[in-house]
Amino acid sequence: MRKKSLLCILLLLLSATALATHRHWMVANGLPTGEVQQIIELPNRQMLINCEGVFCLSNGAGFDVIACDYGRTFQMQNYAKGYSHMWQGDSLLWLHDFYRVYLFDTRSRTFRYDIEPRLTDNTLKQFAKGKLLPNNASNTWHRKCIDSLGLSKTYTALAQDRQGGMWIGTRNNGIVYISPRHAKAEELFGDNPLIGIARSMKDQEGRIWRCKANGVECEERGTFTLYNKSNVKGLPHNRTTFIQQLGKGRYLLCDSLSTLGYFYPAQSAFTPLNTKLPTLNKYRHFVGACPIDGRWTIVYAQNGILMLDTQADTIAAFPPAAEIERYATKYNCMMRDNEGGLWIGTQNGLFQVELATWKAQRIEGIRNNCIRSLALDIKGRVWAGTSCGISRITPSVVNLGNEDGIPATNMMERAACLTEDGQLVFVSGGSQAVMFQPDSIIADTKPLPVVITAFRVNDHDTVMEDIRLAHDQNYLTIQFSALDYAAPSHTRYRYRLFPLEQEWNIVNDGSGKGSAHYMALQPGNYRFEVQASSPDGKWGETNIMEIEILPPLWLTWWAKTFYVLLTLCVIAVLIHLYLKKRKQQMERINEERINRLFELRDEARHKFAQSVNIVPKEISTNKEEEILVEKLLKAIGENMDNIDYTVDQMASDIAMSRANLYKKTQQMLGITPNEFLRNVRLKHAASLLEQTDMPVNQVSLTVGFQTARYFSQCFRQMFGVTPTEYRNGEVNQTIN
Repeated sequence: MRKKSLLCILLLLLSATALATHRHWMVANGLPTGEVQQIIELPNRQMLINCEGVFCLSNGAGFDVIACDYGRTFQMQNYAKGYSHMWQGDSLLWLHDFYRVYLFDTRSRTFRYDIEPRLTDNTLKQFAKGKLLPNNASNTWHRKCIDSLGLSKTYTALAQDRQGGMWIGTRNNGIVYISPRHAKAEELFGDNPLIGIARSMKDQEGRIWRCKANGVECEERGTFTLYNKSNVKGLPHNRTTFIQQLGKGRYLLCDSLSTLGYFYPAQSAFTPLNTKLPTLNKYRHFVGACPIDGRWTIVYAQNGILMLDTQADTIAAFPPAAEIERYATKYNCMMRDNEGGLWIGTQNGLFQVELATWKAQRIEGIRNNCIRSLALDIKGRVWAGTSCGISRITPSVVNLGNEDGIPATNMMERAACLTEDGQLVFVSGGSQAVMFQPDSIIADTKPLPVVITAFRVNDHDTVMEDIRLAHDQNYLTIQFSALDYAAPSHTRYRYRLFPLEQEWNIVNDGSGKGSAHYMALQPGNYRFEVQASSPDGKWGETNIMEIEILPPLWLTWWAKTFYVLLTLCVIAVLIHLYLKKRKQQMERINEERINRLFELRDEARHKFAQSVNIVPKEISTNKEEEILVEKLLKAIGENMDNIDYTVDQMASDIAMSRANLYKKTQQMLGITPNEFLRNVRLKHAASLLEQTDMPVNQVSLTVGFQTARYFSQCFRQMFGVTPTEYRNGEVNQTIN
């Protein structure tokens, strides 16, 4: 059944040879040699190619060589008669050439070398002896098909991919690929009238106008009329650059000297605008014009753009110009679509403008951003001719390539048209163009799943299984492809590395594959996501690759735990040292304070003992003691002459217990409350003896002593002299 199916496909392809797309893959596309001996499609749709013992894998745009240690493969005892392969499940592929047996793991896409221990059953044993399996045998029917393609002398291998494309391996000339897609662009040459139509302007009456070196030519029902300065009044120059109809009977015409004006064919008259509107003279070369309503027409040039009021003959600025001219000031083409939108092609980008808001949006994903021409197909979709081929713009960007018959060449400015039978024509030169049917050249197919074709770490290929990388393996390159061998340029990709990237990266270079590059990734878990889109813009299933970059030894969880514990220990030691030092400081401060307090106590006691006048602030060391002294002095002063005034009464007067009072006076002055009371009375008596003539007996009673004798005795103990001697000043007044 497989042979018959393959034969039917080949016969179908042969019946449409004139339309089929053929491609030829050689060493320049990545094949290690042109000697192709085996072609096998893997479960992921990659093609495994055996080039005389050197293997490679298709990557969507070319081929990548697979490393193989030939010294570790299985050496057959006898030479085989040819090449063969055999599947063991869907992951192990056995192959042999004339000399060796190979085992390929399709999951890791690497060769395995545990071959001999696996040669246990009879089928594998026969295979290892070089037996050719039936599915690789060539037969007469296949030979006839290959002969009809002219490959009978060089044919070596044949395979069909799941898209229906045919892979034909040759002995010395690489691979011939026949695409399952039959439609491609048709080349047109100088004598084809469609080239002239594409380079012309068709007015509302169906007349065709062509700008020429000797004037402007009008074609109407097979009749040609040439207008130039010989028969048009006011036309300054014969060579014209563009003509655009403004309304019935009136056209906007520009010559090669950038003279812009109104052309009236019926009157054979031309009215220039440059004198009336001198601003026009600043534009180097007018390229074209695009009316947007019955009044305003956009005129664009190689160095700017303007809006011309064709009723009032005034000029206004083009509102989106500031946004567009961030990219380019050279305007190449302009077109209105069926919804009234405006499309502007520049030297560096295609812009879509909403006329209601004048908002301009730059279209991304076009293979080349130098937009040379624009056209609408029969369904109103926008197409663009660029400096490197043709791209469909709506509903999604699709870049056409060589497989579509579209050369990667420069298209001509404002030289594209839609034919009456719905084909598009783009002129690529003065005498060359391509023509194609839009619905046939781009097939509306489902998006193909994306395959990761290569994974490189620090610029070295790596097996794509259980991706756990060291911290210094953080320079990654991921290559991917939808493996669309039939139309690789039609596929767009988007990818992102989560959580590093939240937004998608778009790849649309037309090569059929994409690459993502990441440098200096931090340790962590990453998820690489990639999708491919169909030509209608729908995104397919997501291929996900989980990547883990391990932290370095010094950033592992247990290392971090050790750091935390070490930090806590260091902090604890530092706190201990701080507290110890603080304690020592506090002890020193307290000692100093105590010493100072003792000094203050000594000073206070000395002043109390030596001075007759008692000043509370001088005999106390703090505010509390000062207040206490003031209270005591007040209480004693109020009872100075009371011979019955006791310590208990004094304690009561200051609201303090006798015991506390005793403790305070001892602490302050080193004396008892009773001694304090007596000393205060004696010091007051000394003041009276100095300042008054009061008799000693009266002084004694005034300070609360019952008898003069006891007063004199106490006075002598304190001052070292009698009261009379103290009054006379006969001795040194030193208090004991």
